[in-house]
Amino acid sequence: MPRTRKNGRGLPQRVYVKHGAYYFVPREPMLDPRDPASKERKSWLYLCRVDDGDSKLYTELGKLLDEKRAAAGSMPFACAEFKAHKLGEYTDETRKDYTRYLDTIAAVFEDFHAAQVTTKDCADFLRAKYRETPNTARKVAALLGKLFRFIIGELGLRQDNPIDQLDLGAYKIGRRTKLPTHAQIAAIRAAGMESTPRADNGTVYATASGPMFACIIDMSYLLWARAIDIRTLKEAQVVRTEIDGQPLDVYIRIKPTKTEKTSGKMVDIMVTPEIAEVLKRARAIKREYQVESDYLFPTQKGEPYTKSGLSSMWRRAKARAGITDDVTFKDIRALGATDAAKGGQDRKDIQTRLAHTSGKTTEIYIKEAVPDVSDIAVVLPWTA
Repeated sequence: MPRTRKNGRGLPQRVYVKHGAYYFVPREPMLDPRDPASKERKSWLYLCRVDDGDSKLYTELGKLLDEKRAAAGSMPFACAEFKAHKLGEYTDETRKDYTRYLDTIAAVFEDFHAAQVTTKDCADFLRAKYRETPNTARKVAALLGKLFRFIIGELGLRQDNPIDQLDLGAYKIGRRTKLPTHAQIAAIRAAGMESTPRADNGTVYATASGPMFACIIDMSYLLWARAIDIRTLKEAQVVRTEIDGQPLDVYIRIKPTKTEKTSGKMVDIMVTPEIAEVLKRARAIKREYQVESDYLFPTQKGEPYTKSGLSSMWRRAKARAGITDDVTFKDIRALGATDAAKGGQDRKDIQTRLAHTSGKTTEIYIKEAVPDVSDIAVVLPWTA
């Protein structure tokens, strides 16, 4: 298995950026097959300028690693072509994940022609790599399906998709039944405001990011939006009007990233006094940061929080709060929906706010059983 790289993540294995250019760093100094006249073995082999783009990078990398095998349609070649021509269709976070998975696929199937890979080969690969992580196994299997469709339709290297017959029954993703308490979320929110006590004197400092972290938690509960949609929420998504010359926030348009390429569902959420208060608080924090940003909840640099950045804040705050239960940020969304169901809100309205196409999916988010109420008065007919 390739060693986990410490920098240059998101790039192909053994490719690094240096002085604005991509270089391949072999395990041992090697001759450059692109320059037959050269007799010098090099530790850093130039590929192209970063500005030349991914297509040029993967073309040069294919020539460098094995031009003949790449031309013949190897799996590493197919992965490189998929990166160069298909990754642009996805979000930044998905591109990073797919790049990492494709590197693993290319390494494991290094000696395979694209036409040689069977369903069993794919099953063995998933079992060896992702037996203990069923969610990741399913994501990688989905990517493999897309990769082989690309191999069939655009590279023309085979006529069937081995993933079509793949049984993923062994990779069951258990439905989360855990629901955090209000006290737990409040404790994590409060802990995000303070640093870890200093080891030498126990002093605790206010964290600069704490107030915005609290805004993100609060808005997640109020809107029931996914973390990525809260992190990247823009001012332009808040539709405003004017009353007596004063701007007033009317509604927030949520465009779920998860459904962008499927159902395309969107939902407009009216701005309640509680939502308005969070918006006011977040904008005041931005003024304090002295940043102009299109994002509602930016970092002090004006950029949206990354997935890893928010996860790290949540993890540290949870540890400071002394919470050891499996409480995740995404549980806030389920907590909001469950509280609404317990409060008697109509299931259809809850489904609309969650931007779900199916009521069955909505039920998954309602973590606690909310029983129906029967008030039929039944009278015993045989009593005197």
